[in-house]
Amino acid sequence: MLDHLPAPASPPHVVGEGYEFEDIRSRLGGETAPPHSVIHRAGVIRGLCLGLIWNPRAESDPCEVWVGRKGELPKWGIKLAETTGQLPVYVRREEGGKWFLIGLFEVTGNSTELDAIKQRLKPPVITGISRIVFLKRSA
Repeated sequence: MLDHLPAPASPPHVVGEGYEFEDIRSRLGGETAPPHSVIHRAGVIRGLCLGLIWNPRAESDPCEVWVGRKGELPKWGIKLAETTGQLPVYVRREEGGKWFLIGLFEVTGNSTELDAIKQRLKPPVITGISRIVFLKRSA
């Protein structure tokens, strides 16, 4: 059954190419439920769509996911921090633009340390981070 399949072992798209969000969600088999930045099905994270306005270090090495504080985001941040295996990561470089596949990544760690979080706050846009999740590009 599709609900219990892990994220794809190979990217469903071409690294470096841009795609519409609905195509990504559909290709990864994600539900149409928030949070939309986390492509998921049946509680399993299948991929990430990270807008650079909210995750300015998404293309850094290591990649950083800055998990927000609103609604269900902290819960999904914990799930992401506990995720094993490869995840396709897409970034949107400009508001309203396409999502570009930057590759397959694996979680390497996370932090809820207040000093680390404070260093990443960028008011007025980024004012609440609950967790930082670190990702490395898969070999």
